[in-house]
Amino acid sequence: MRRVSLIVMPEDGRAVRQYRVPVWPLAAILGALGLGLLLICGAVLALVRSERLDDANGRLFAENETLRSELLALGGRIDGLDATVRAHIRLANDARLLAGLPPYGEEVALLGVGGLHGTASTSQSGVGRTIHFYEDRIDQLARRLDFQQESLVEVRDLIEENRERLDHVPTINPVLGRHFFSSGFGPRRDPFTGRKAMHNGLDICAERGTPFCATADGTVVFAGRNGNLGNTVKIDHGNGFLTVYGHAHALAVRQGQSVLRGDRLGTVGQSGRATGVHLHYEVRKESHPTNPWPYILDRKG
Repeated sequence: MRRVSLIVMPEDGRAVRQYRVPVWPLAAILGALGLGLLLICGAVLALVRSERLDDANGRLFAENETLRSELLALGGRIDGLDATVRAHIRLANDARLLAGLPPYGEEVALLGVGGLHGTASTSQSGVGRTIHFYEDRIDQLARRLDFQQESLVEVRDLIEENRERLDHVPTINPVLGRHFFSSGFGPRRDPFTGRKAMHNGLDICAERGTPFCATADGTVVFAGRNGNLGNTVKIDHGNGFLTVYGHAHALAVRQGQSVLRGDRLGTVGQSGRATGVHLHYEVRKESHPTNPWPYILDRKG
């Protein structure tokens, strides 16, 4: 059996000692120490990697929560933009009506541009699918805005070509002071007979003496007493438009007089067959009563 000699030399001057030991136990001990050292180093490295992974996972979790919050905020902004686009559709239709163009239905403006153009992959994460969905919604909103832009360009071009004609289209609220709309256009129960009858205009309640005005340029074709409507003004605007203002307290214009949009015609009253102080306002197109409501662009009281 191979042996090795271990020589011990004390520093205090004592005698040198020599020990002879077999090789294999020493090799086993050294091997065990080396293996133990390797295991300890491996455990330390594994612990460090685990801590780093925990830190990385924590950062990723925080980033995901931040991204989730930002996506929720983005979704809210997209919802707000969608509501704005819908409001712009109504404004664009008001402009089209002012220009004498037929309005677009909301379903045409919203759905006529096509739906979402793609579908998210099932392999995508929840965040990935949400981002894809939002991208589609933004793209859809962009196409809707393009549609509205084309509509407004058409309105602008027509207005430039027909500016003078548009001055003769009734588009404003006839009552110049505080008021509210008490009765609309269409069938209703007659306040005197109790029977169902057609109401050809709008009833706009205001205090006695509140001024009312012409809703477009034109010529006064009647100004005086007119049966059930009492003191009445009728204005021919050309282009087939005629407006009627009834139950006035006093009149400020005469027959044959030219008026401009906004010119004062008289004051609100209760003349003729009326249950209270109000202005009866009609819009007639080609001699046929039509609902004045869509022609009033400023409806604030």
